[in-house]
Amino acid sequence: MAKIPLKEIAKKAQVSISTTSRVLSNPHIVHLDTRLRVFKAMEELGYQVPVKGKPRGRGKGAVALVTPVIHSEFFLEFLTELQDGLTPLGLYPLVVDTRNQYDLGSFLEQDAGWTALVDGVICFFSTIDLRTHQYFLEKGLPLALIHSRCPYYFSVMNNDYLGGYDGAAFLWKRGYRNIGLVSFDPAKSDKFRDRVNGVKAFFQNQQTASMEQEPFSDTDIWIESMSMEGGFKAIERALEKKAYDALFFLTDTMAVGGMEYCRNRGISIPKELAILGYDDLHIAKALNISTMNQFIPDQARAVTNYLKTYFENPIPRNQAGEITLTPVVIPRSTT
Repeated sequence: MAKIPLKEIAKKAQVSISTTSRVLSNPHIVHLDTRLRVFKAMEELGYQVPVKGKPRGRGKGAVALVTPVIHSEFFLEFLTELQDGLTPLGLYPLVVDTRNQYDLGSFLEQDAGWTALVDGVICFFSTIDLRTHQYFLEKGLPLALIHSRCPYYFSVMNNDYLGGYDGAAFLWKRGYRNIGLVSFDPAKSDKFRDRVNGVKAFFQNQQTASMEQEPFSDTDIWIESMSMEGGFKAIERALEKKAYDALFFLTDTMAVGGMEYCRNRGISIPKELAILGYDDLHIAKALNISTMNQFIPDQARAVTNYLKTYFENPIPRNQAGEITLTPVVIPRSTT
């Protein structure tokens, strides 16, 4: 294909050659309407940007990792995997703590200075409305989501509903019948709500199949903070109320707290109480905790591949879409 000079693109977009050049080199400094007009002209003319050794960006060399739960072990492990994928692209993570604020738009009203320091954004567990989408569009920043959905952006999700269902089914097949659930507040996160609903659905099916089965109810769900301390408190409360033979912790972090409680009280795992976690973090491997594998490296790889494609493409395209992975049971010594 013949090389298309900038003056042809400028003529078709009805802008100056210098404006066209700025759209190619620093698109974020060009007004959005002008930028989109130049991109449309480039696409119609079949313009191909010259291949360079470094991905196109604003030269900041950073990608914001925005999270409301910065102390989550899941986030910390994901951060490590992302760093391994971003470094070859000449990009490095800049962690932005929204301090338990899940609405990204509300957080931007309080603090938006970090958006001037990065070439892209990866958001964990965040909700994004149309106004927030418009903000990032005007900034010229690519954005990807982890464990949350938005019609405007690429997202990586778990099928947490099926993960919850399969986790409960695994415990049932192992012969456990008095099963409790330990969770972070599902009202604060779709991912935890989906996990809880998956567990409920399994027991509803079991109750339908066998009327003799005692129903699983909301009183079997023990909610605490997403921490080891939270897991410790939850199991303490649960075992004071009911003689469970298995507890399904919806995070490995909370499961570790549960194991600590059992160790302190002399409760034998899994002889007296089985424990199933969720995440397959390094700590779960080290402590041999049965868990649900979320495939964190694969999720991180999908996000970095998306950003790589974005930076290599001279014309930003709507890459809204979703990759969904289904967690699988990893049986270990606690079940």
